[in-house]
Amino acid sequence: MTFSAEEDVQGLRERFLAEIPPEHHFHRLFDHLPDILFFVKNRNGTLLFANEGLVRHYGFDSEKNFVGRTDFQLLPPRLAEKYREDDQRILDAGQPMLNILELFLNFQGIPDWYVTNKLPVISKSGEVIGVMGTIHKYRGPDPATGPATEIGAAVDYLKSHSKENVSAKFLARLSALSVRQFERKFKATFNTTPRQFLIKSRIHMACDLLRDRKLSMADIGGDLGFYDQSAFTQHFKKYMGFSPLQYRKKFW
Repeated sequence: MTFSAEEDVQGLRERFLAEIPPEHHFHRLFDHLPDILFFVKNRNGTLLFANEGLVRHYGFDSEKNFVGRTDFQLLPPRLAEKYREDDQRILDAGQPMLNILELFLNFQGIPDWYVTNKLPVISKSGEVIGVMGTIHKYRGPDPATGPATEIGAAVDYLKSHSKENVSAKFLARLSALSVRQFERKFKATFNTTPRQFLIKSRIHMACDLLRDRKLSMADIGGDLGFYDQSAFTQHFKKYMGFSPLQYRKKFW
C-alpha cells in the first residue's frame, strides 16, 4: 500500500486503521502485558472490549462470554454505582480521570490495591462515545515522580499504622511539608485524601479478618480503629459494596 505525498497524517492513520480486521486491533496488545487489565465501555456502560487479564479477573473463560455486560452485572450495586458515576463524569466532561487508587475485588472476593486510569473514547466527529481504561496493581509511590518521592515515608507509615488515628499534621512533618502542601501532593499522586487512604487500608485488613468466623463484627471494627460497629459497617459498605456480614456470607 502506498500513499501520496499530499495526504496528511490523519488520513494516513484512518486508512491504516481501516485495513485492520477487528481481531487484530491494537487492544489485543494488552493481552500480553502482565498485571494490566484493559476495558472499553460504550456510553451506556456496556463492556465492548476486555483483555484476557480482566476476563480472568472476573472468573470468565473468554472475552466472548464476558463482553456485553455492565458493572451492575459484575459488581455489588454500591461499587457499580461508584464506577458508573466516574464514567459519567468522563462522558460529560470529555476529560480523563487518572491515578484513581481503590480497592478492587476479584471473583473470589479477595481485594487488593489497584490504580485505575480512565479516558474518553472520541469519535471521528468529536463526540464522546465511551470510556476506556486500564487497571493495574498498586506497587507503591513511583520514585521517578517528585510528589511521590516526597510523601513516600508518609505512605509507608499510613500502611503500617492504619489502626491508629494518624493526623495530617504528623504525616506532613514526616514529609517535611506543610499540611496544605502534603495534602495537595497526596491528592495529586493518589487521587484520594490521606484520610480516605487510611480508611481503605483498614477495610483491606478487615477483608482478611472476616475470614475468621470466630471474630465478631464489633471485634473487627474495634481492632481496626473504627469508632463503633456502625461506623465500621458504613465505611466497609461504601468501599466494598457489601456490608461486612454480607461479604462474609458471600465469600467465606
